[in-house]
Amino acid sequence: MSIDNDEPASKMEKTSWQFRECPGQVLCSQCFWHVNQGGFCSGCSKEYQQRCIKHICVGNCSTCSGGRHANSPGCCGRTAALWNQCLVRLKDLLEIPIPPFSPRPINIRCRFIPIIYPQTQIREANLPELFPQIDAWAVPVHKVIDLQGRFRSKDLKDYLALPTDRKLILTTCAPDNYQEILWKKAHCLNCRQHNIDYWFPGHFSIYDDDAKLYHYVSAKRQLLHAVWTHSQFIWFRLGENIPIEFFKDTKGVPSILISTQQMYSKRNCLILAEEVQIADKWFSAETMFFIVGSRRKIPPLKGRAYFEINSNWMMKALKGHNLSRKPEPTLSIKEMLIKNLEESLQ
Repeated sequence: MSIDNDEPASKMEKTSWQFRECPGQVLCSQCFWHVNQGGFCSGCSKEYQQRCIKHICVGNCSTCSGGRHANSPGCCGRTAALWNQCLVRLKDLLEIPIPPFSPRPINIRCRFIPIIYPQTQIREANLPELFPQIDAWAVPVHKVIDLQGRFRSKDLKDYLALPTDRKLILTTCAPDNYQEILWKKAHCLNCRQHNIDYWFPGHFSIYDDDAKLYHYVSAKRQLLHAVWTHSQFIWFRLGENIPIEFFKDTKGVPSILISTQQMYSKRNCLILAEEVQIADKWFSAETMFFIVGSRRKIPPLKGRAYFEINSNWMMKALKGHNLSRKPEPTLSIKEMLIKNLEESLQ
């Protein structure tokens, strides 16, 4: 099922200037996704409406379509006022049922999964050979796929200088234009054919200050993409607005993804900590948690298998810094990569 946006951007740009401020509850109560209509959303309070990043409409922008690259409108009530057929398209998307989804469990031993890039400096460091205890490595999709959805190599393990006995994970933490490529190519990207063992579903943005309906649209796209691509994971993100029941069709999945990236404010971190605690109670004890980013931003997970997928060690080393962000000019890049990776494993 396609929800591609076939309307010309200029049509939205010509009309958006007429609606400067989101009408909020005036239209929320009429929305198909409002609780009064049998949906999940309770609408925006005055406080939430004021801090919503799409509260004020600025003319000649692409915000109402979710950004320049997105196929899903990014607003709630204002979208209905501007472009009524958008709401029909969103309704079709959100009402797609999630079919039975039972991916196989992940087989990884080492709790720390480093992210690597196909850069010469990293390849020449020969890190996988130096760290045989690390049985899985990860690479971001935008480092191995172009914007036409074509892989940069037939064999990505060879492309990354990764031994064939190590697992390779394709992460989808990438710019929004790559997310839309993943969405469009969901039924034809054959990851296993390119020597990828595990792959994330698309990571469609869910920002705490975004329109509420957009949260649900992004979460539903993530679930659908996981099913369509036969991913071994699902993304778990509630924010302040999505109830846990939204994930009822995937309660039995063996592996969930929780991102701690772009959590800059105290409120962001509090919301993240709360949803991790909800996930810990909701999913079975056998479900493995994969933390994308720093695990230090989440509360302790006792009695549960969890893994950390992290690029911090590598990014700092490429700048000549240790994990404390202090420069070490006496060490080469290779030595810094090794040093930071050793410390990350401790």
